[in-house]
Amino acid sequence: MIEHEGVIEKISGDQITVRITKQSACSTCHAKGACMAADSKEKRVDITDITGRFSENERVIIEGRESIGYKAVFWAFVLPLIILIVMLVLTTNTWNFTETEAAISAMTALVPYYFMLYLLRNKMANSFKFNIKRTNFSDVIH
Repeated sequence: MIEHEGVIEKISGDQITVRITKQSACSTCHAKGACMAADSKEKRVDITDITGRFSENERVIIEGRESIGYKAVFWAFVLPLIILIVMLVLTTNTWNFTETEAAISAMTALVPYYFMLYLLRNKMANSFKFNIKRTNFSDVIH
C-alpha cells in the first residue's frame, strides 16, 4: 500500500482535494519510482468520498495500491517508448527513411497516442482510485 499524509484543501460536494507534501520517508519507499507524489514538493489529489465525514483543513492519509503506480508508469512512459522504438525500426529498416525522417515520424506517432490518452482521461481516472482515511491524531489545521 502506498500512503501519503495530507491536508484537505477543499471539499466540493463529494469531491475532496487533498494537498500532500513530500516527506523524507519517500526516499526509502520501495514504490517511489512509480509514485508521482515523490517527484515534487507538493501535489493535489482529488478523491471522491460520499460519507461527508471530513472537513476542510483536516489532516488525512490517502492510500492507494502499488499497482496504481505501476499502471501509471506503463501508460506514461513504457508504452510511448515502445511506440517510439517500433516506429524507428519500421521507418529505418522497412521504409528506408533517413534518420531525421525516422526520428520525426517516431515522435509524430506519439501525437495520436497522447490524444487518445487525453480523450480517455476520465475513464482512466476511474481506474486510478485513492482512498482517504483519518490520521491517528486527526486534527484540524488553522
